[in-house]
Amino acid sequence: MKSAVVGLLNRLPVVVIVMCEAVVIYSATAVAKVAFIQLDPLYAVWYRVGFMAVLMLLWRRPWRRAKRSRLMRRSMGAWAWVLLLGAALVLMNTMFYVAIGNMDMGIAVSIEFIGPLAVAVITGHSWRERLGIAIAAAGVVLLAGVSLNGPGGARFLIGLIAILVGGSMWGVYIIAGRHIASGGNSLDDLCVAVAFGWLLQSLFLGVPAIRHLMHPKASATWALEPGGPWKLLGLLFLVSLLASFLPYVIEQVTLRRASPAAFSVMQSMNPAVAIAVGLVLGEVPGLGEMVGVALVIVAVIVTFSGVKDPAPGA
Repeated sequence: MKSAVVGLLNRLPVVVIVMCEAVVIYSATAVAKVAFIQLDPLYAVWYRVGFMAVLMLLWRRPWRRAKRSRLMRRSMGAWAWVLLLGAALVLMNTMFYVAIGNMDMGIAVSIEFIGPLAVAVITGHSWRERLGIAIAAAGVVLLAGVSLNGPGGARFLIGLIAILVGGSMWGVYIIAGRHIASGGNSLDDLCVAVAFGWLLQSLFLGVPAIRHLMHPKASATWALEPGGPWKLLGLLFLVSLLASFLPYVIEQVTLRRASPAAFSVMQSMNPAVAIAVGLVLGEVPGLGEMVGVALVIVAVIVTFSGVKDPAPGA
């Protein structure tokens, strides 16, 4: 079964895989957003990260003797990068959920791209990075201006602050991830990072998240019915599986066939996919918002289309 799936992923065009992956991720995210009626975003994201941590641990099993001995031999500097990766991943996911609880999903996905674009500017040496971040900034300013002046401007401001923090953490995640990947065994390091991040997140959200699941808020609907908390727990597991764990596993195959830059260009379709999925939730963007999203998509394409890095393993 595993070989058949890997074989299929190796035969399909990478752009098709990326598009299907985006549809699955944002469909699952839309389900999570609907679930916010039953459980607040901060608590929902604790379960998303937690299930991902458990699945990663079961997959990679870092407690095995060979892996455990390697982990124990790492330097303090190497540990610092792993812990930074975990903290950035958790904060990135947490802020994204706070953001989509206060703004349309497609807009949040668009603004979040500021993170990787900023990394490209910092690490790049051509006009493309500078032009790309300028175009993206214009798109974000347009999105913010249109939405802040709308009827839900106060809520949008909360979401805007959250997604800007989340986008910056995406940038930190990219930098830390590249540093760790250069040392090999990046999957095992990611596994440890996710587990650490979830433990860190649990210090603040663990107890209230469990309490609010077992005793849903008064405004909840079906979660208040008998067996409702367990149904909600199962739903959150599916969200984590489809929006976090499986996409990362699939990317390990696709990234062997496409360079990081080409992969980033393909991901420029994500805001458009998120908007299309958001239509099901009744999130209909206005003309100004569509132009802002389009500017961010153009910025991603301009920034990464000229990068000549080779595909991994090439």
